Amino acid sequence: VAPPRPPVPRPAAAEPAAPARPAAPSEQVGGARPARARTAAGGAEDGYPTDEFTFVDDEAEKSEDVIDWLKFAESRSEVRAERRRKLRTRLIGAGVVLALAAAGTGGYLWLTGGDGKSAAGAAGPRQVNVVHLRDLQGKVSSALLVNDASGRKGTVLLLPDTLRLPGPGDPPVTTIGQAMDTLGASGTRDGLTTVLGAPVAGTWRLDTPYLELLVAQLGGVRVDTNAEVHDGGKPDGKVLAAAGKNTLLSGKAAVAYATLQNGGENRDAQLARFGQVMDAVVRTMPVEFKEAKDDVHRMNAVLDPSLPEDALAGVLAQMAQLAKDGRFGTSALTVKPDGSLDEATAGQQVKEVLGGTVKAATSGDAPARVSLLDATGNDQAAAAAQVQVVNAGLTFVPGGAKGTPQPASEIRYTDDARQAAAKSLATSLNLPETAVKKVTDAQNADLVVVLGKDYAPPKAQ
Repeated sequence: VAPPRPPVPRPAAAEPAAPARPAAPSEQVGGARPARARTAAGGAEDGYPTDEFTFVDDEAEKSEDVIDWLKFAESRSEVRAERRRKLRTRLIGAGVVLALAAAGTGGYLWLTGGDGKSAAGAAGPRQVNVVHLRDLQGKVSSALLVNDASGRKGTVLLLPDTLRLPGPGDPPVTTIGQAMDTLGASGTRDGLTTVLGAPVAGTWRLDTPYLELLVAQLGGVRVDTNAEVHDGGKPDGKVLAAAGKNTLLSGKAAVAYATLQNGGENRDAQLARFGQVMDAVVRTMPVEFKEAKDDVHRMNAVLDPSLPEDALAGVLAQMAQLAKDGRFGTSALTVKPDGSLDEATAGQQVKEVLGGTVKAATSGDAPARVSLLDATGNDQAAAAAQVQVVNAGLTFVPGGAKGTPQPASEIRYTDDARQAAAKSLATSLNLPETAVKKVTDAQNADLVVVLGKDYAPPKAQ
């Protein structure tokens, strides 16, 4: 009997260290997508070049630890492919379409079962998500990504950082530029929903290193730049891109341009550049869901649970299709210098972009949203009225505006469903029922209280 063969040594893989932050992307912007590396077995491996694994011939490496590691090091792409095959088998048997639904995103439906399939339509008439670009100094630029399925149009709606939102302090007011730090992602969405009267479903926190990676992955983006772009935003830094039409921006140049605020410029100039870059990113994204998901995955960002990888890829792919169809644009929300909304212009934007007037965006069963206009000439009146609004169980919308003093107070509403709430609020404010008036002009809240000289703040006990 021949003696047994000695065991064949198994390769031992060097354990990779977890990256502390995203690696710097390649600055090649030729448009071609980077080729995926191959494992030693010849399978596709997303993002892992072969030189990251070291194979050692060692007769003694036969332990269970080595076997476990080899199992762990199996190609991620093969695992994902196996999952897709299992899911597809189940769905074919059931005769339904795979729904990749993200919590809070409104249930996007995507067809992912074959080559050449574009992203399918979103459920519901409109889907609104917020994106926050945060630079390394903590400065935040925000915009709403609006997908209007019924109107077949997409919009990037820029939000000036002075836009005031309900906050946790006293007075309970913060701004969109500070909200991510003071309220967090969920609180910021709630604040935007309250002020704009339209539900904001998900949050995409786009720190600048991830924007750089995404743009590099897309092969660069083209922007009509209105200023020369320097490395690090410094005038004496290396020129990354010139000012001009249809300028190709690499990942690093896109970040520098999106965050650029030259001397003598206000934040609106920088916000507009951020809007140009977001517009270009959407237009450059693939309309194929699989490709969009691959780009989002390779961006390697830590995404908010409200907008996970599949949902974000779906949002971007569908908006890219709208851009391809010529149904996409970028605009800025009109905000007054004090951070409150301009009722005429902003009201029209809310109607056209976010799904109708405030009254149509808020359920009649929900507590009425109330804003105040101080026309008393008394500095203490508005603060006292705000307390009474909150005590009445209503939602206070920060405005902080003052008007020319007038004799009589008014409580204005546009929706008949809010008439009862307006009369109840008049009682809470010790105002006559005649103060309640229906108006036709768009408002930034369900009820707008104009405090006149007849308003008497309650006396302290």
